[in-house]
Amino acid sequence: MLTGFAFAALLGAIAPATPAPSTRAFTATMEHAIDDLGNRIVQGKRSPGLAVGIVAGGRIVYAHGFGLSNVARSTRFAPGTQTYVGSISKQFTAAAILLLQQDGKLKLDDPVTRYVPELTIAKNVTIRQLLNQTSGLPDELDAPGIDQDRTKSIKVADIVAAMNNVQPVSPPGSQFRYNNFNYLVAGLIVERVSGIPLSDYLQQHIFIPLLMNQTFYAGDSGVSPQHAVGYTGSPGNFVPTKPWDPAWLFGDGGVVSNVYDLAKWDIGMPLLLRVDAERDMFTPSGAPGAEQYGLGWVIDERGGKRYIWHNGEIGGYHTMNALLPDDHVAVIVFANVDAFRSRSVVQPEEVAAQILDIVLPPARAHVDNAIVSRATEWLGRVANKNIDRTQLTPALSTILSDDVIAHAGYAALGKPLDVIPIASVSQSDGGTLYEFLVRFQSGSYHYRFGLTSDGKIDEILLVP
Repeated sequence: MLTGFAFAALLGAIAPATPAPSTRAFTATMEHAIDDLGNRIVQGKRSPGLAVGIVAGGRIVYAHGFGLSNVARSTRFAPGTQTYVGSISKQFTAAAILLLQQDGKLKLDDPVTRYVPELTIAKNVTIRQLLNQTSGLPDELDAPGIDQDRTKSIKVADIVAAMNNVQPVSPPGSQFRYNNFNYLVAGLIVERVSGIPLSDYLQQHIFIPLLMNQTFYAGDSGVSPQHAVGYTGSPGNFVPTKPWDPAWLFGDGGVVSNVYDLAKWDIGMPLLLRVDAERDMFTPSGAPGAEQYGLGWVIDERGGKRYIWHNGEIGGYHTMNALLPDDHVAVIVFANVDAFRSRSVVQPEEVAAQILDIVLPPARAHVDNAIVSRATEWLGRVANKNIDRTQLTPALSTILSDDVIAHAGYAALGKPLDVIPIASVSQSDGGTLYEFLVRFQSGSYHYRFGLTSDGKIDEILLVP
């Protein structure tokens, strides 16, 4: 589930020059700062438990747990504690499709109906469009006649059949729209092409080769008694959640793992995927929408460098897996509480961002004062709902609807205490993407402000 305090119009892939890999050592000072961050979160009752892992230079340099994985039993949350990873599971389903393509058993541009003929509304959709989230298929929660209570038992086949009674929301390939159903269908394709259950394929072709011995697909294998209990609620008032039925998680959210194993995945992907397959995974579709999406990953930018990530959230669990590949750094955050009832609970996306600022502090960049002033002005315009649409590109103006502006929440952050330029990247269309570190009373955010060659604003994005 993609969540975040952000909105944006990403109109094309940003391809910055690749910087030299970071040689910055992981220090005791960094370790203490991250320990302090984790302890503050659990002591502030923002989550029952938390686990953090950091990869640098191809090895785990930090792994620590905080708080409790099971409150009733006072069980410590450790880096080895198993937990649902939610939509991070999409990375594994996408990798399974790429492995099948490597073996010559399918092609990304094959039609979906070649393998799932009963899904008649997907007759013009390709596998690549499923994985890119540009299929135009409706969301599974729109299916008529289906009980939307995800804790109740349901069959994948019943979800697929019901979806044929819903109209597509857009032509295939025309726009990005995040949709779990895309990956449910992708999971079916893995099963039908391989001839074995999705859980077995992932086990045999990904988890075992990478020695991910504590990772499995919960839909088929059940869940270990030692896994973290999932909670929901508000700070200091958490209650255990009911587990979601495996059919709702099929292909998109059913993987259970721990910090150590997910670190093996972040390190070992190149051992499984050929160079062309990894390039496909990390290449955005370029379709307009709220994110640029590759195959199971959001393709983003942070401090002028590639930032590739995905979060996950299902009932009781919220996770983040973030890569800065040019610095050979990855950050993993697991929490055993969802944010469905309260945004005041821990947000793993924010925690990962704070950790990255500790491990790789952003450097100040030279940006004209006029640009800094204009970017700062627009933070205020969004907060005050004072939008001059003549300054926006048509695409951004469409995305920043009055409803989006009304719910953006920028006003709650208060007035910026500081706006520090940290990157300026030229884009292929002649425009420039600026990135700032913005400090508020409540914390720091990264702020992206994009301008076209003729001075129109084509991106406004505030993220942790």
